[in-house]
Amino acid sequence: MLRQLLDRLYLGAGVLAALFLVAIALLILAQVIGRWFGVVVPSTEDFSGFFLAASSFLALAYTLRAGGHIRVTLLLHHWSPSARRAIEITTLAVALALTLYAAWSCIGLVVESYAFEEVSSGYVAVPIWIPQTPMALGLVIFAIALLDELVCLLRGQEPTYLQQENIAVTADAD
Repeated sequence: MLRQLLDRLYLGAGVLAALFLVAIALLILAQVIGRWFGVVVPSTEDFSGFFLAASSFLALAYTLRAGGHIRVTLLLHHWSPSARRAIEITTLAVALALTLYAAWSCIGLVVESYAFEEVSSGYVAVPIWIPQTPMALGLVIFAIALLDELVCLLRGQEPTYLQQENIAVTADAD
């Protein structure tokens, strides 16, 4: 049941990231069409930037689980399985620690922006905590995904990102 809940969390974050990308495309399309008719779509660049940040951060966990993050494995294949496992554990632990720190800092930034009622400096004044929230949420979900992968590895299971990588390698060999 926990596995299903986590998988839904990662998928939901990935779907949200995709929706933000669609929103960027629609904003740019509205801006282009608006120019043909002399209509200005205000703060398109600001909102596109907000949506890009939201999409990037919300996609982190889904991309990890799909094996889509860039990994440098050139040297890993020359080491013994126990050495590779130790490196994977160390890498996941360091990534988790860094992500937790980034999430903590980002959450603090959201709280601070909300408390001080900061707004964006664009044509449309947006409370800055609103575009910062998906970034913080994406980092929290990414930390959960890293912890999930670390726990799987410590239990002796192969992490999902390695399973996806092995599937890709097998498919390329065929």
